[in-house]
Amino acid sequence: MLKFALRVLWKNRLFSFLNIVGLTFGLSASIWLLLFLSHELTYDQHFTHHQRVYRVSHVLSAPGVEFNTAFSAPELPEKMMEELPGIENFSRFGFVGRGEIQHNNQVFRQERMYYTDPSVFDVFDLKLLAGHAKTALKNPGSVVISKTVNDKLFGNDMGLNRTITIDGQKLNITGVYANLPKNTHFAFDVLISGVRSREFAMQNGTFNSEALWNAECITYLLLQEGTTKEDILSKFGPFNEKYYMPFGNQINGKHRLRLQALADIHYDAETIDDDFAKGNPANLLVFSMVGLAILLLACINYINLSTARAGLRAKEIGIRKVLGTHATRLRTSLLVESLVQAFSAYLLSLLLVWLLVEHSPLQSWLGVNFNFNLFNNPSLLAGTLLVVAVTGLVAGLYPAFYLSAIKPVSALKGTWSSGKKGQLMRQGLVLFQFVISIGVLLSTLLMKDQIAFLQNKDMGFEKDQILLITTADSVTQSKYTSMKNALETFPVIEKVTSSDFLPGTNIGQIVFKAEMDGEMKQIEFKYLHGGADYLETLGIPLAEGEFFSPNETRGNAKFVINQTAAKAIGWQEPLGKKMGFFHQEQPGHVIGVVRDFNHFSLHNPIEPLVFVFNPNPGQHLIVRFNQNNAGEALAAAQQVWNEQLPNYPFEYSFFNDRLNEQYEADKTQSQLIGFMTILCAAISIIGLIGLTSFTIDQRRKEIGIRKVLGAMSGQIVTIMYSGTFKLILLASLIATPLAYWGINRWSQNFIYQSQLNIGLLLTGLAVALCTSFVLVAAIVMNSALKNPVKTLRQE
Repeated sequence: MLKFALRVLWKNRLFSFLNIVGLTFGLSASIWLLLFLSHELTYDQHFTHHQRVYRVSHVLSAPGVEFNTAFSAPELPEKMMEELPGIENFSRFGFVGRGEIQHNNQVFRQERMYYTDPSVFDVFDLKLLAGHAKTALKNPGSVVISKTVNDKLFGNDMGLNRTITIDGQKLNITGVYANLPKNTHFAFDVLISGVRSREFAMQNGTFNSEALWNAECITYLLLQEGTTKEDILSKFGPFNEKYYMPFGNQINGKHRLRLQALADIHYDAETIDDDFAKGNPANLLVFSMVGLAILLLACINYINLSTARAGLRAKEIGIRKVLGTHATRLRTSLLVESLVQAFSAYLLSLLLVWLLVEHSPLQSWLGVNFNFNLFNNPSLLAGTLLVVAVTGLVAGLYPAFYLSAIKPVSALKGTWSSGKKGQLMRQGLVLFQFVISIGVLLSTLLMKDQIAFLQNKDMGFEKDQILLITTADSVTQSKYTSMKNALETFPVIEKVTSSDFLPGTNIGQIVFKAEMDGEMKQIEFKYLHGGADYLETLGIPLAEGEFFSPNETRGNAKFVINQTAAKAIGWQEPLGKKMGFFHQEQPGHVIGVVRDFNHFSLHNPIEPLVFVFNPNPGQHLIVRFNQNNAGEALAAAQQVWNEQLPNYPFEYSFFNDRLNEQYEADKTQSQLIGFMTILCAAISIIGLIGLTSFTIDQRRKEIGIRKVLGAMSGQIVTIMYSGTFKLILLASLIATPLAYWGINRWSQNFIYQSQLNIGLLLTGLAVALCTSFVLVAAIVMNSALKNPVKTLRQE
C-alpha cells in the first residue's frame, strides 16, 4: 500500500509538490507554535522546588490610595517564619540598580544586580560552576556572578576568589553560576551577600509597624512539604492584626497578602508592580489561532487539489473496484497517500523551523526568545508527530471518502463527473481560504496604521530632539554640573537637565496630603522630580503659575501639578493650595500647573501628577538638541563624556526610541499577523496555482476552439479569471467587516485610537485582486498562446 502510494505521488509530481509545500507551511507554523507554547507555559518550572516556592505580594490601601505591589519589607519574612508554621526558608532580593563593575582599570556597566540572602541557593537551587553553595554568600563582601558576567570580565577563566568593585564597594567573587534559562520571570546576573537592615524598623525595642508598609525587597518563600499557600493565608489574619494594622489603623488603611506560585507569576492576570516583564496572554491566544489557521488552510489546500483531480483518477478508482478492492481498503490506501505527504512535509518542516529559530531574525522580529530543543523533549516531539498524523488524516479524510464513492461503471465509460456539488464544495473551500488571507492582510494594515498613529501622536512634550545619556552611579552623577555646563557651550545643544524619571516611560508613585474640603486628606499621585530646567528641556508647557527657580533649596515647600490633578482634587484655583508629603508636618503649596500630557503610554489615561523639586542628578542626563542635528549632538555629548569620564562606557539612547518600546507587545502582534499574512498568502497562492492549472488542463479544448473562432488571448484570460474574481470579491465582502471588528476590539487596549483608514482597506483589496489576476493570467496565457491546432489535435 505504501509502495503504491509513492508510485501515485511520483506520477502526479506537480500536484504532490504543491500539496507537500502547502502542508510544510502549515506544519512549520504548528511546530513553531508548539515550541513557543512549551517555552511560555513552563516558566520557572526548571527550578526543582518551583511547586513549593511563592512570591510574597501585597495590596496596601488607604482612603485615596492603593498599591498592588510585589515588593515587601525586608523584615517581613523573618517575622513570618517565627510565627507562621509551614515556611521552610525564604530569599530576599534588594535592588542594587544599574551600576558599574570595575576590574583591572576597566569599567563594565551591568544590570540585574541584587543584594540577597545565602538561602538563595536553597530556594532556587542555582547550578554553581565554581564555588560552594553553602558558603558562597555567607560572609559580607561576597558576590556570585552568572557565567555571562564572568565571561565578560575574565573570558574563559573562572573569576573565583578575584576581587571586583561595584559602585565603590570591593567584593570577593565566591561563586559563578550557570546562566538562568530564558523562560524565567526574574533573571539576575550579580548577587551580593546581605540585605541591608533598617534601623527605624525597631524603636525603643518595639517593632515599628510602619516599616512593613515601606517595601523594598522582592521576597520568595519556600514552603515545607505538604504545606499549601492556603495554609499560610488562613493563619495570616492574627499576624496581619499584630504587625500591619497598628500603623494601618492610624491611616485608616487595609492590607491583603497574596502568595503567587512561582510558575504562575509570568502570566498572573492581576496588575502588579514588580518591575519585571510580564507575559501577554493575548499573544498566546493570537499565536495559537495563527498556527491553527495556517494549518487549516494547508488542509483545505490538500482537500481542494485532491478533489479537483478526482476526474483524472476516476478510471483508476473504477478499475481497482472492478478488480475487487473493497471501499474500506480503497479509503485506507487514499489516506496512506495523505499521510505520506504529511510526513514528507513534516521532515521539511523540521528543517525549516530549525533554520527560522536558530539561524534567522524571526525570533527577535516577533519578540520571542526560545531554542529549537525539540529532540531533547520527548513529549514535545510526540506532540509534533501527533499533529502530523492528525493533519494527514484530516486533510485526507474527505478526499478518501469522496474518491472511494466513484461508481466504477461511469468511471470506466468516461462519463463520471464531479458534478455541481463537488464544484460548489471546492469553491466554498477556496472562498474560505481567501476570507482568511484577505482578513489577515487587512488586519495587518490596520494594526500598523494604529501603531504608527501612536508613535506619531503628540504626547504633550518634546520627544524627537532628546538624547538620553546613562548616569547610573555616583561617579558619573558627580560630573553632572560640569558636563551640563560643557554641553551647553555647544550651539547644537539647547538645554540639559537630569532626573531618575522620564514622562511616558518610568514614573514614580507616592502618597501626598492635599487641601480638600477644609482639611488635609491623603491622595495618591504619580510624580516626577527634577531641577529648574526640567520643563524647558522636555518642552512641557505651563498652563498657569510658574515652575521651580534655580535658587530653590527645599523639595517639600513648592509643588507643581498637572491639570488632571487639579480636577481630581476639586481645585478651581489651584495656585497657593496646600499640599505636602504624607509625613510632612508643615505642608508646602502649589506654585504652578502644567498642561496635561501623557506621562504613561497611550494605552493609559492621564492621571493626577505632581512635580517635586530635586536638583540632584539622576540616572538620566537629558539633552535637548536642535532639530535634525542628532548626529552632531551625539558627537558633542561623546566628546564631553570622554573628556570628563574617560574610563567609563558611554551609553545613550534617543527618547523617541525609548517611548516606542512601550508598544513592543502591540508591534509583536502586528508583526505576527504580518507573518501570518505571508504564510496564508503563500498557501492560498499554491492552491490557486494548482486549481487554475487543473482548470486550464480540463478546458484546453474550449480554449483552442475560442482561439480558432478569433478570441484574443486577453479575452480568454478575462473569461478564465471571471470565476476567481467573483470568489475574491465575495471573500472581500466577508473579510472586510470581520477584520474591522477584530481590529476594533484590539484597539480597545488604547485610550487613543486612529480613525478607520478606508484607503488602507481599498489598498489591501486591490493587492489581493491584482495578485490573483497576475497569477491566473500567467497560467492562462501560457495555454492561450499555444497553437490551437496542436491543442485540438491532442483532443
